[in-house]
Amino acid sequence: MTAIYKMEKNPPKKGSSKKVVLHPRIIPWNTLNTEALISEGSKRSTYTGGDLKGAVRLIADMLAEKLNDGYNVYLDGIGYFSVSLHSRPVEDKKELRSESVHFKNVNFRCCAQLKKRLKNIPLERYKEPKKNDFSQEEKERRLLWYLGRHAYITTVGYQGLNGCTQYMARKELKQFVTDGLLIEDGTKRMCIYSKRQEPVELPDNFVGNSNAGKV
Repeated sequence: MTAIYKMEKNPPKKGSSKKVVLHPRIIPWNTLNTEALISEGSKRSTYTGGDLKGAVRLIADMLAEKLNDGYNVYLDGIGYFSVSLHSRPVEDKKELRSESVHFKNVNFRCCAQLKKRLKNIPLERYKEPKKNDFSQEEKERRLLWYLGRHAYITTVGYQGLNGCTQYMARKELKQFVTDGLLIEDGTKRMCIYSKRQEPVELPDNFVGNSNAGKV
């Protein structure tokens, strides 16, 4: 999957006469929680969801415990965790007692291994939607029209159908899945979306009989 970025203005410094410059910023598809990662992880390994959930909880508990004891913690492939402190400003260390020093924050420093894995991240610039974009209701109507004539639709197909960017196509298709209109299938590199079929209601007088038709 390609990451989407957007160029945004740097906040101007007070009293500065310099020109406003732009910087790139990732537009996240979503925020994945622990449950989502565990669900995907269990499909990609021999570990059960319960095994992974227990392991995550154990690591989180131990991380908090060791930081509380004054250790720095390094998680292989992730990075370093440490605690920072704060106190009132003093000129002589004797002016401050331990009771006046408090926890401030948990610092995280990414390890070189993770940085290397993200070095060649595939990027695509976000394209601002046109003013004459279809309304959400019109997009849904066009989608249902298309699926009435085809078995499924792809992200590229949705882009062409509704004249939107790849980012918006993926986002809107995911929302249609969440709303129960579509079913997502295919592979990670090639997702396809089909219309969710309504359950067939059988007549009240219908009786299932495996011996039906036999004398």
